[in-house]
This record gives sequence, structure tokens and C-alpha cells, in this order.
Amino acid sequence: MVRISAESTIPATEEVFRQISNSGSEEPLFLPKNIRYLAGGAEAALAQALITWSQQKPYATLQSLLESADQIEGFVRRLPGLAGALCASSATGKDGVNILGGLRQAALCRLEQLQGKQPELGYRGSSAEIVCADHLGRGTPYLLYIANPRGGAQLRPRESFRELAAWILRRSIPEAYRGRVDPEASDAMGAMLFEIFKNTEDHALTNMGGDILSISIRAVKTNHHALKLDDLKRIVGDFPPLARYCRSLMPPQGASQVHLFELSVLDSGPGFASTWTGLPYDALSLEDEETATRACFGRGSVKGESRFGEGLPHVMRLLRRQAGFLRLRTGRLSFFADYSEEARMDDATVLRKHEPADAPPLGAAAGSLLTVLLPMRR
Repeated sequence: MVRISAESTIPATEEVFRQISNSGSEEPLFLPKNIRYLAGGAEAALAQALITWSQQKPYATLQSLLESADQIEGFVRRLPGLAGALCASSATGKDGVNILGGLRQAALCRLEQLQGKQPELGYRGSSAEIVCADHLGRGTPYLLYIANPRGGAQLRPRESFRELAAWILRRSIPEAYRGRVDPEASDAMGAMLFEIFKNTEDHALTNMGGDILSISIRAVKTNHHALKLDDLKRIVGDFPPLARYCRSLMPPQGASQVHLFELSVLDSGPGFASTWTGLPYDALSLEDEETATRACFGRGSVKGESRFGEGLPHVMRLLRRQAGFLRLRTGRLSFFADYSEEARMDDATVLRKHEPADAPPLGAAAGSLLTVLLPMRR
């Protein structure tokens, strides 16, 4: 059985990827009903692991200790629980009771909220989520898509994504800290979101053979983290790149907590290197995969088309100005960019590969996950 820890830090989720890579085709996955330590992009990372598990299993069985309808509704209000419910082929609760029907119904109800004209009805606190479940025919949420006069739906124009980013920032960041956000943040993040989702339409809805994915989730996850410095250090302490970054953070003057804005974007397609090369991961060495991922991330052309245009470089400049942090998880590789003052003096390479010391190689992840963290200073 693949077991997910109740304290699902980023390294704990990497252990899940390793378990998935080594598990049999029929092994179930156990997901606790209450999960902690989901700061700094860990919630989106766990969702990526659940999507990876479901893609690799011909019959994906989800297990938990859920009993009541209230517990199920609470379970799908977190992105990992929602992803698991939307992707599982079967699901059992406490004492092995079949809960797939109730779990899927609760997930679809929440998905309908998130995809409607008032998605905030489905949000938790100041966080925001936009989820596309393409394999269930629910891949065009209102915030991202607009009705096409010729039928169907099409991606909203770039300007709408800038407005979306501005709305997300206002919703996620407390009013007292909004004046400290870079004036170009909504432009940068909006352009990045537009280009990423345009790219997912072109490259992330099919496998390497061109067949439509049987499981396809695309999502945006934002959050505002307000944590005491000691709590933050404990949560991220076993992920060295983020731990080092968090050591540079201090609570704003007069405050007792560190404030961080998080934006995570994920898809479940072939991933950076396979999209760039047209080859599956098992046909690429780790060195070739790294070269292709860096090229795809930094230079900008996928099969003759723009990968990121100006959106991602704009975000990187924003991170540099605001001393932010970026994490990319795709394929068998993990990368980060630390723009804290200390790291900028030490690191010559913007995008650095993270290789855990004294640990097995990373397990393959479905698609790509990009997380951006911005510190809030008052």
C-alpha cells in the first residue's frame, strides 16, 4: 500500500512518489482524513502525487478512515482530497465501507462551485482554487474560459488573466499587506497563468502518443500563510532549499508572524522534458532530462511555439525584486530558485536542481508543478 503521511511536507510527498514508482499495479493508496504541514506549496505537491498515482494504476483504489458525510465534505475541501476523489476508481472508508459514490458526489459538488461564477463559495478562508477535471468533461471553469460564439468554450484573453491575478492577490493577501505587493505582480502572474494554461491546452491534455489522457487535472492553488517563525522552520525544515529560504524571513515590524503569498499551478501532462524532446522519460537519461527541462523553462520554444513568452521571465524579475522563491517539480527532477539576499550572493545559477543528500533518486511525477512564494512585508 502507498501511504501518505499526516504531516505531508514536501520531502514526505517525495517519499510518496518513490512508493508509487515501486508499487504494484493493484496497490491502493491511503490518504489520511486530516493532513497537516501543507505550507510552502506542499498542498499542491501532494495533489500532484495523487494525480501521478491515479495515472499509473489501471484501477486506482483510494483508502481513508472517512465515516460521515461531514467528514467527506471536509475531505474534498482540500486540494489533495478533491484530486483523489476526482481520480480514484474506487474508494473505501473506515472498516472498508464503499464510499466512492458519496465521495465523488461531494467532489463534483465542490468542483461545480469552484468552476461557477461565484467560486469563492467553495474556497477555504483566504485561499483560492481553480480546478479543471478534463477527464470528467469539466475542463472549462468560468474564471479561465469564456463561451465561444461557435460553440464550446475558449481560453479567456491575456488581459482577463491579469484581472484574475489581481483578484486573487486581493482575496489572498490581508489588506494591511497589499500596499507592499509589487505594483507589477498582477501583470506578471496574470501573464504567466495565461501562458501556462495556453500551453496545457496545446501539450498537457494528451500523452506522448497523442491519445487523450484518461486522468487529467489542471489546477491553480493560492494561499496566504501567516505562521510564527519557529512553526514555519519546523514545517519546512526537512526540505533544505525552502528551509534555507525561510531562514531569511522575518516577521514584519510589529507583527509576530511571517506572511507568505503562495501561487501554485499544476497539470498532469507529459511534463517539461518529454514535451520538449517528444520522448518518454524512460528514453531519456537524467542528464538529458535536465538539459531539456532547463531549455524548456528558460529559452522558450516548444515544437516551434512559445512556451512562456514574457510571463515567466516577468515573474522571475518580480521574485528578484521581492526576494521570493520558486519551485518546479516535473518528471524525475526538482528545481528551485531562491532570491533571498543570502542565496543571491552565493548562487550563480538561477534555476538550481535539488538532489536530496543520502536519498534514493526522485520518483517520476505526472505533469508539472510550479510554485511561487512572495514574502509580505509591512
